[in-house]
Amino acid sequence: MSPARRIRQKSNMETRRRDPHVLSPLRRDQTRQRGAGPSGILTVKRRLLKMIVSNLQPLEIPEDPNFLGFAEALSSSVAIPTVPVMRSLLPKVYNEEEQKLRHILASADDIVLTCELWSSRPEDSFLTIGCHFVDNLGSLKSFMLKTTSLFGDESADNIQIQLSAVMEDWGVTPKVHAVIRAGMPQLKKVKARWTHIPCFADTLNEVFKVLMRDDDLSSVLRKCQNIVRFFKYDSAAVTELRKLQNKLGVKPEELIMYSGERWLAWLDMLQRLDQQYQVMVMVFNNSKKTELILNETEKENLKKIISALEPLRESISMLKGKGFKTISVMLPVLKTLMEKLEEEKRKKNNVAQKLLTKCKEEFGDINNYKMATATFLDPRYKDQLGDRNRKLALDKITKDLSNGKAQQATKIQNQLYTYMDYPPTPEESNPLSWWRHKGKDMFGDLSKLALKQLGVVSTAVPLERAFSAAGDHFCSRRSAIEPENLNMMLFLNSNWSGDAQH
Repeated sequence: MSPARRIRQKSNMETRRRDPHVLSPLRRDQTRQRGAGPSGILTVKRRLLKMIVSNLQPLEIPEDPNFLGFAEALSSSVAIPTVPVMRSLLPKVYNEEEQKLRHILASADDIVLTCELWSSRPEDSFLTIGCHFVDNLGSLKSFMLKTTSLFGDESADNIQIQLSAVMEDWGVTPKVHAVIRAGMPQLKKVKARWTHIPCFADTLNEVFKVLMRDDDLSSVLRKCQNIVRFFKYDSAAVTELRKLQNKLGVKPEELIMYSGERWLAWLDMLQRLDQQYQVMVMVFNNSKKTELILNETEKENLKKIISALEPLRESISMLKGKGFKTISVMLPVLKTLMEKLEEEKRKKNNVAQKLLTKCKEEFGDINNYKMATATFLDPRYKDQLGDRNRKLALDKITKDLSNGKAQQATKIQNQLYTYMDYPPTPEESNPLSWWRHKGKDMFGDLSKLALKQLGVVSTAVPLERAFSAAGDHFCSRRSAIEPENLNMMLFLNSNWSGDAQH
């Protein structure tokens, strides 16, 4: 044995002593024979499957020559599981996690569903359905339930049938009181036992599309796209750009290429281009690419678009973190957004005016807002409603909890006034935990209603996918999954958070 191999083997042994869960090289007989847990599934197999589903990679990746070469470089003694092994392991792990989730949902009270309609190809459309509820500790829990094919029928009736079938299959039908939908305008006027609510992020993306429908603005956006594309695909131009940046003391930021429909990703691309634009013009002149140079009107429109989209970025900064956020945050976000767009409008920014008009069309009067009750019941934002929204919330809550009984109505109103006098909690605090514990002791009947209202999520997809280009990458990956594995892969991608060592 060579000295280098002895050192590597000693290092592996030391690592295993420190952490028994570290995946260390196994002898081939160990790989074939050693099992873990009652299912007898090997550690290496489960860890490979966990990597595949967490990144939505194809099950065929164990046969990819480059992956095999990488694994061989790490250790020639580890036998990589074959594709048939991965195919047989996938449903086993799926069934394990499904049973765990069924047990969890059995103890949940009020449940909210999210549904996203998407297509892998024009003829293939799917409905992905998730669920959300508040647990006993006051934490919002989110899980994937099912991804089902609509077989080309995207009608409101078929979507309703699929939703009902998933609720029934999971035994949550009487617990579901709201469904958050991404898109699906066909459900706007549909009456159901649950409340249909549009996805906040999806609606904001619709607001941005008003710019795409304006010929002058869409022309600027496409030209900016072509400018970035030129530098992405022409290595000589990039080299010259870097030299000029270095010579002029301009920070060489990486250009961002984007072609989707998410406004935040467009803003990132436009801002980065604007920062580098003066140096780019020098490259265009030297390379005889003057058709890519923006004229004065185009440059002015570019500045206006950036200034109009900035308020959107500032307002959604309130939606911090990953996962899902309660619907109560929508009103404060919209209030901030519209105030900033009004400021831009007063500066004669016609782009901001277009966005503001579309916001009012999509969200209505935010001073008499239909989601005001949820914001009122959020102890962080209860003092930010304004008189009309506060009155709307007080009347709605009193009506819902009093059941038409005058004596009960007086009791509820007294609780509400006491709650209004209570100091707001910090913005970084958890309103669900507050109501599950402190609020329950102090305000009794309000607690159950508050947890039900605040358990409604604002977006149909996690925040990390809702606004950024990461959402496009996720959609591309899931579209490449084999249909027969699609439901299991997406289910495990969302729900399989535990250790994969067994």
